[in-house]
Amino acid sequence: MSASADSLSPLFDPQTVAVIGASNDVLKFGGRPIHYMKAAGYAGRIYPVNPKGGEIQGLPAYKDIREVPERVDMTVVTVPARFVVDAVRGCAEAGVRSAVIFSSGFAEVDEQGRAWQEELAAIVRDSDIRLVGPNCMGVLNVASFAVGTFSSSFDHGWPKPGNISIISQSGAVGGHIMVLSRERGLGIRAWATTGNEVDVDVADCIEFCASDPNTAVVAAYIEGTRKPEKLMAAFAAARRNRKAVVMMKVGASDVGAVAANSHTASLAGADAVYDAMFRQYGVCRVHSLDEMLDVASAASAGHFPTRNRLGIVTISGGIGVLTSDVATAHGLEVPELPAKAQRALKKLVPFAAVRNPVDTTAQVLNDMPLFEQNLDTMLRHGDCDAMLVFLSTIGFSERMVKLVRVVLENIRGEHPDDLIIMSMTCRPDDRQYLEGLKYLVIEDPNRAIRAIAALVAFGQSFARGDPEPPPALPGEAGPPPARALTELEAGELLAGAGIPMAPCQLAASADDAAQAAMDMGYPVVLKVASAAIQHKSDIGGVKLNLTSADEVRAAYAEIMAAAAEHAGTDGIDGVLVAPMIADGVETILGVHRDPVFGPVVLFGLGGIFVEVLQDVTFRVAPFGVDEARRMIDEVRGRAMLDGVRGQPPADIDALAEALSRLSVYAAAHAGAIESIDVNPFLVKAAGEGAVAVDALILPKLN
Repeated sequence: MSASADSLSPLFDPQTVAVIGASNDVLKFGGRPIHYMKAAGYAGRIYPVNPKGGEIQGLPAYKDIREVPERVDMTVVTVPARFVVDAVRGCAEAGVRSAVIFSSGFAEVDEQGRAWQEELAAIVRDSDIRLVGPNCMGVLNVASFAVGTFSSSFDHGWPKPGNISIISQSGAVGGHIMVLSRERGLGIRAWATTGNEVDVDVADCIEFCASDPNTAVVAAYIEGTRKPEKLMAAFAAARRNRKAVVMMKVGASDVGAVAANSHTASLAGADAVYDAMFRQYGVCRVHSLDEMLDVASAASAGHFPTRNRLGIVTISGGIGVLTSDVATAHGLEVPELPAKAQRALKKLVPFAAVRNPVDTTAQVLNDMPLFEQNLDTMLRHGDCDAMLVFLSTIGFSERMVKLVRVVLENIRGEHPDDLIIMSMTCRPDDRQYLEGLKYLVIEDPNRAIRAIAALVAFGQSFARGDPEPPPALPGEAGPPPARALTELEAGELLAGAGIPMAPCQLAASADDAAQAAMDMGYPVVLKVASAAIQHKSDIGGVKLNLTSADEVRAAYAEIMAAAAEHAGTDGIDGVLVAPMIADGVETILGVHRDPVFGPVVLFGLGGIFVEVLQDVTFRVAPFGVDEARRMIDEVRGRAMLDGVRGQPPADIDALAEALSRLSVYAAAHAGAIESIDVNPFLVKAAGEGAVAVDALILPKLN
């Protein structure tokens, strides 16, 4: 565990808890933590702190935190905002290791609150204390009953100890997740809400959980991050340690008023970048609390298949069709079962459909040994990595559920490590019993399949291990100057970074253009050369497939006239003459400077139509060739690169190499680049490479 993560141990596993603003009134914020810890049986030491001293809830109270006779692991601060700074300063002087600040009225309210929050940040910088909040709902260790929260949810029951840690920026959302988890019977290791994040934020908490031996799954809710590097490092550590991270990120608006001077800038929104970053680090993004808890519960069992083959056993033909459709939509395969398995199943259940899904009809439930043999045959011979069993509502039949329990006990005994999901309704005690046998129980088959898909994604991410390192940046790959660049200049910079660029020559007259065309060979392309004109084809500044000197001279005149009409004569350098490259799949490579994550690389299909097709994906720079390949595989039009209508497969190796090198260049010069468009980037047949025929670099000018 890193020193930073280790500094949170007193917060998540406190042996001593003090409460500043402690109260005898168990309904007050200063009374609840003490009351709940005493009622639950917290084994550590509790120190109430109140200027009046005396006794609080049967415990000796101290007038000041500095009077407590030992160093405190966690102090809960419940006093009004105007007293918080002095209270925390006292904690720092007393050597308190961590403090949780319930109080609101800080930066979320007004300038005075912002000033107090800045004072808290200064205390953190000048001491070893870690602060959670202010304006948070606090923290909780479910197993030890260490309560650092004012939540009243414990009045209705205590969460079950387990291996899921819940982290939330929002106190209300975090509290809701905890209650939903308790009602589902999920096992919780720790719970924390971070509020205004003056010090400890979600990234810090995930970093701790990534190394925590008692956490197997992290379920987190965020609205944004101020520590993107730490957040990504925490995700990387979680993946390395095979910890599943389930993330709900809200706020899907665009990055803001970014001038759409490049395709990349117009396509890169805040939500798209977060989404890509989650995929990059193997994080499962969810969009509802139900989905979060489904996936977290499934992951807590620790089954992570690396293949995506799903076997389905159902008592309903309609559900078989539905689940097959949903599985395909989530990237799962529902393969036809091997012939041996089909023969065995047909012999057992002649009336069943046995290709997969296996529709046994409800009739099979009249013969429980037959039902058991059916499941056993699927698991032994079906060559699937997960099995979904749909039993509808039979869990509400006391007679039937007793019989099914026996079957599932026997199956688990024969197949202790297989991933089996029961899609059925049942009573809470039966659900708990089946989950004790390591079955996943999810009533809705659609939700069950979503959870299975998440487990497969985790398994594949864990199996990959650490990603390949990015390639080295060539020594000649310098930053762009802080001014508008021509296409020629942009191409030279990118070529220096290792991006293959089509040759081109600047011509300042029609005769120069004709000579350049003759030197490089027909057919050629002419493009206006001007830093003031970024989208050349939009103003008639591009002429294609020119096959003679006369055509070149005429094209030169037309381009210069169009450019003058659009931008005047100043700043028009002439035209670029380049060979006409017609073969290859048109793609776009790009870079956008995200305000949170810095340079983000784009890949898509479609050339000039990329904004219409919206078939793009992103990655945070830099990354290696392996990540570039995964990026390529994500676009919907991926099949175009495999060859369609007689076309040969494209050179994926060259494309992935270019994407990776572009990411390295963008990361190395992050402070100097606003955006880059390499469009189109033509990917030729396998083994023949790829080449950029146009490039635009917008430097950062302030």
